[in-house]
Amino acid sequence: MKYQNIFVYAIIAIGILAIPALLESGSAQTNSTNQTSAQTNSTNQTSAQTNSTNQTSAQNKTMSKDTQALMSMDLPGLKDNLETAKQSLANGDTEEALTQITDIENQVLLLKPQPSFTSDIQKIKDSVSKKDLNKALDDLTKVQTDVLKADTEMLKAQIANPMLAEQNNAQNQDDGDGGGEDDGDGGDGDGGGEDNT
Repeated sequence: MKYQNIFVYAIIAIGILAIPALLESGSAQTNSTNQTSAQTNSTNQTSAQTNSTNQTSAQNKTMSKDTQALMSMDLPGLKDNLETAKQSLANGDTEEALTQITDIENQVLLLKPQPSFTSDIQKIKDSVSKKDLNKALDDLTKVQTDVLKADTEMLKAQIANPMLAEQNNAQNQDDGDGGGEDDGDGGDGDGGGEDNT
């Protein structure tokens, strides 16, 4: 029995002496796990950014030609110009309508790739010059519909990929007019007219 007690005490002593070594090894494994998970998180973030970029380019490939072309354009301005031209035609002001349509055509001709409705704009101008205002209004409505479809497609893509929305917002801010306010009277800021002081 004496030997059994010595044996038990020896095992307990070895166990007590081994505890600090086991704790060091356990903390080393924990640190190693933390470093590995940090590297994994970093890799996941990089992969998420890459996926986001790939999704953006994939969405650009799946978007219609019109949508891709109009992404670089001021869509609210284009829609306003189309509506102004339509109102001018409805009011019988063909000169103003032709001016608006020509401005729209110039904007659209600069786009790469050109939208499918570019030829429709020329048809509108031909109809106005022939005094066929009903056909011109119909064609103008068709162009407005195509622009709205492209706008809707862009909004759906932005919902699916918020990064695309941020890119478009940044691009639209770059396309702004510089932010200055102009009262159109040539400079003295009082609203025009004669200065009677």
